[in-house]
Amino acid sequence: MKNRLLCTAALLLLAGCDWMVQKPQNQDMTAEEVAGELSTMKIEPGEWEATNEIVSASAPGVPDDALGQMIGQKTTVRNCITPEQAAKPNANFLAVQENSNCTYQDWAMDNGRMTGTMTCTGGQMPGSIEMKMDGTYGPESYDMMMDMETSGLPGGMTMTIKARTTGKRVGDCVGV
Repeated sequence: MKNRLLCTAALLLLAGCDWMVQKPQNQDMTAEEVAGELSTMKIEPGEWEATNEIVSASAPGVPDDALGQMIGQKTTVRNCITPEQAAKPNANFLAVQENSNCTYQDWAMDNGRMTGTMTCTGGQMPGSIEMKMDGTYGPESYDMMMDMETSGLPGGMTMTIKARTTGKRVGDCVGV
């Protein structure tokens, strides 16, 4: 579930965007503020493929063998971005799922580089997840590293994951 959320969030955020958000350092933005910024995005409609690979993982109390099995795992998802979605992203566009409460901090997109932090709670995931993103984007592809910390998991566990997400537009949507 986390891999799908992260791949899809990255896919939707970076799919052919051409926008820049400039906010003072350490200033939170609400989902509505981000949706306002998203309204200026130029997203290429079509079928997009995103691959998320776990580079490293750590969690207190979890055996190294179990964490080691996570490393190198890849999840690939495809999503159709319709012309309507591309033209008018809504407040849940980055969160990907309904009933998520996300805040955004220190977003900057300029000259093919994107950095920022997204923190989400609610929806289908327990606790909260903070994702610090740093990567490159272009009109039809992106490559991003994410440092994620999930807290409030069962038993009070906190998990830290470093992942790489790459995405590309692969053609027109099928069956739309």
